[in-house]
Amino acid sequence: DRLNRSSVSLKKIYGRMKSFHDGFEEMRLSASLGTPREEEDDDTTFADTIDEKRLLLSRNQESSSSSSLGLLLTRLPSLDEFEDNEQPPTTTSYKSKSSSSATSFKEGQDPHAAGLGGTLSSATLGIIKGMVGPAILYLPHGFAGAGYLVAIPLLVLSTVLFLWSSGCLLECWKMEMIMSRQRQHQQQPNELQKHPKIALSYPELAYRAWGIRGQRLVQIGITLMQSGVCLTYLIFVPQNLRTSAMLLLNVDVSTTVWLIAMVIVQIPLSWIRDIRRLTVTNLLANVLILFGLVSCLGLAVRQMGESRVVGDDSSTSFLEEVIYRANSLPAFNPDGWFLFLGTSVLLFEGSITLLVPLIEAVSTPEDKQKFPSMYRKVIIGIVSFYAFFGTACWMAIGDSVRTVMTTSLPQGMLATMIQLAYSVAVVFTFPLQNFPSLEIVCASVEKMMPIKTGSGSGSDMNRSASKLVKGSYSEISNGKRNVISSMVVVSLSIVAILAMNDLDKVVSIMGGLFGCPLAFVFPPLIENELGKGKIGSHKKFVNLVVAALGVGAMFVSTLTTLINWNN
Repeated sequence: DRLNRSSVSLKKIYGRMKSFHDGFEEMRLSASLGTPREEEDDDTTFADTIDEKRLLLSRNQESSSSSSLGLLLTRLPSLDEFEDNEQPPTTTSYKSKSSSSATSFKEGQDPHAAGLGGTLSSATLGIIKGMVGPAILYLPHGFAGAGYLVAIPLLVLSTVLFLWSSGCLLECWKMEMIMSRQRQHQQQPNELQKHPKIALSYPELAYRAWGIRGQRLVQIGITLMQSGVCLTYLIFVPQNLRTSAMLLLNVDVSTTVWLIAMVIVQIPLSWIRDIRRLTVTNLLANVLILFGLVSCLGLAVRQMGESRVVGDDSSTSFLEEVIYRANSLPAFNPDGWFLFLGTSVLLFEGSITLLVPLIEAVSTPEDKQKFPSMYRKVIIGIVSFYAFFGTACWMAIGDSVRTVMTTSLPQGMLATMIQLAYSVAVVFTFPLQNFPSLEIVCASVEKMMPIKTGSGSGSDMNRSASKLVKGSYSEISNGKRNVISSMVVVSLSIVAILAMNDLDKVVSIMGGLFGCPLAFVFPPLIENELGKGKIGSHKKFVNLVVAALGVGAMFVSTLTTLINWNN
């Protein structure tokens, strides 16, 4: 009986973890892609003024919600969008562009198995899952390359700018929700019906501010950012595996060989169109990443305890050792401080794209009001852990710490286990990280394909419906998608070979060139556009300052990294 009860409990825990993961990945995908549209919408479907655009957008969404087709990308539903006597759908399932269907749960089924659950605690886990990743391992080298007088202030400044930009997106979300509901009630004042489903996301808010070009700009930024993170993975894993092979087998296998092996694994994984098939491997990756982080901190503490630098006197306390190492850290490094500009931005790994879907996934209006405060606290807590982790590992290993910190760990079985665990975790994480950018690339290729039309009056109706749902009139085949996916992975691997020994510079470029616009520039400018007549001049001015700082950080980080690349 005890074994049976334990088995049932483990199955429930696994079911909840699996459901949370599926809901999170579906939400992350929809947050990256937004609502597909045609280029011609910018000139023909929407009027010139922002208010007229929003009115027509509300009407289009209202008509699409009554259609059996609906929107291609749906989000986790919010309970306050339904009347009290209605039962909202539990979750949605995204397989591919050709198969998106809602999934309902039977009575008596575990309610926690419904996506993110709609609670603040679930949203907190979503924030942590979306932000904490292998990028934290680049911090010790970043701290050593910049010095604490540069690294700590830049990390604080990046966090402040990120939180301000996050607040801008939340304000945009609030304004658009209020406006959409007001429009709906004005059009049908005598009818009581549920509020229309509004698939708000970062690209969608950019669309409402600047039209189709704004949406495309954000989508391109997200694609490049996700591809850049995948590029770092293709450098991270071969370096880890090369070090592990030398320690375990005393064989020096070049990073190029390990990279080719990883590409051979990733190409068929990139063909998967149902992200739920990656659930088990990604859950395992989360466990391995957690194991790696805890073990790295443990090794750092042990290293400081065993390798005395104060002196040979064994009576020296651990606290004295830590203080001595901290005082010995360089305050400023004039040769590599600029690399930390991009590194401090890449730490967020594009998590701002998850902000709007996360608040929409929260169920009750009371929790939605608490979400901004909770979000700030969680981000500050994560960044504080980042700073502690980076400083502790830097003090333990010293200035010789490499960009991939796991390759600098003291030799031993535990260090090798950490390297292998992180390598496996990143291999399993790569397909999901690359999935949104692949979908955007495939959608772009699809728009260039020949238009397939039928005959008769029904053809125009089908074309119109297809345009609403897919953003195009043609459907890309599995074979063509597989070719495109393979070409993307191979292209990234070629860049990885060229930049194999310059991971710190790649990280800086990715964070500066792609991360700064997404995290610091676009959100405040979107709020200034959507908030015309609603926000004060002081707020507009601060938004412009934040955006200007983001542009400045982008140019300084990118240009200094390129100029000093060979150094």
